[in-house]
Amino acid sequence: MKGFLDRNRASRMMADAGLDALVLMQPETLRWATGSFPGVATFWRRAGAAALVVPADPAQPLAAVVGDLQAEEFRLQSGIEDIRTHPIWVDTAWYDGATITPANQVKRPATYDPMLGNQALVAALGNRAGGKLGLELGFVPHADFAALAEALPRARLVDCSRVVERMRAFKQVEEVALLEQAGRAAEAGTRAMLAELRAGHTTKQLVGIWREAAFEAAAREGALGPVEGWAYIAIGEDGFAPGGPARSGDVIKIDVGCVINGYSSDSARTAVLGSANAMTRKVHEALLDAFEAAAALLAPGTPLRAIHAALHERMHRHGFPGFSRGHVGHSCGASIFSEEWPFISREAEETVEPGMVLALEAPWYVRGLGGFIIEDQFTISDAGATPLWTLPRSLIVVDG
Repeated sequence: MKGFLDRNRASRMMADAGLDALVLMQPETLRWATGSFPGVATFWRRAGAAALVVPADPAQPLAAVVGDLQAEEFRLQSGIEDIRTHPIWVDTAWYDGATITPANQVKRPATYDPMLGNQALVAALGNRAGGKLGLELGFVPHADFAALAEALPRARLVDCSRVVERMRAFKQVEEVALLEQAGRAAEAGTRAMLAELRAGHTTKQLVGIWREAAFEAAAREGALGPVEGWAYIAIGEDGFAPGGPARSGDVIKIDVGCVINGYSSDSARTAVLGSANAMTRKVHEALLDAFEAAAALLAPGTPLRAIHAALHERMHRHGFPGFSRGHVGHSCGASIFSEEWPFISREAEETVEPGMVLALEAPWYVRGLGGFIIEDQFTISDAGATPLWTLPRSLIVVDG
């Protein structure tokens, strides 16, 4: 098993939910669980393209369903032996030096046939096809659920989205390494961008400077996988729209993340070009004090809702009773977005636990003044919370 799925943890959670097996279908979850790319058919983000069967008994082997094009590669990367395939649109052949022989002479669909994928899933489930099965119904489209139910008439299909989210919230050592490497690269890009920031710069130019420096930093460190990145940089009074070109007095929101092998960091700072006016300083000082108050609670056993409450209470104490954020942080990992469950919100029932990687954030978009944000990525251990970035959280004043 070469992915990050903890079979023992999964078994305990499935026992609590009374599940006989999990049937994972979300592409990001499949890659997380197996360490392998589940195939090009998953790019359509529909059920029937690929699946992973996780039995409740951790002694029972995993089984997978993937398109025939990449089945062997998936087997080698994941170490899973029980792999069922279905034909996708891509045709292949073998050349022996003299003759080209079709690899598999079948009638191929325009993309992939979910009915054939579901048939392969039934075969992979075996006698578990009549049990209680957990599906990521937060991912499976309504249009595909009926076909799954028809293919599994004896099964009781229930939502396991939260079970999977809970499993993914606890990071393996290798996952933490990816997130920390990504975060260091993002900080290097931010420092390089701040060093070059001058009046007249557009958001596009600043993003370009950040990306080049961040990617170079990732390469120097020997990035542990493919490198990508995202940057939400806003210049000027709107606070959320890109704005620019930069002028003296402009507030500049810098919210960035480097993505290495699918794992996205998430940290942010606020800068001002030239001198900051009194209200800019007041808002940022309030956010910084609120952030520090919340960060002081970021330790194992603390309810996430208490952290949310502390940040808001401090902002209100500073004379901003209208400040109200739905969440002030989230888990970091490998998904289609940089923000993952659990969220640091007023409704959160979860607590901070060792093994999590959490981003704590204090953003405020004040139209007519600018976009403000302080955000750090923390690795949680038994000893407490360790922030990744070393860049000061105070308002960064850049000579214009």
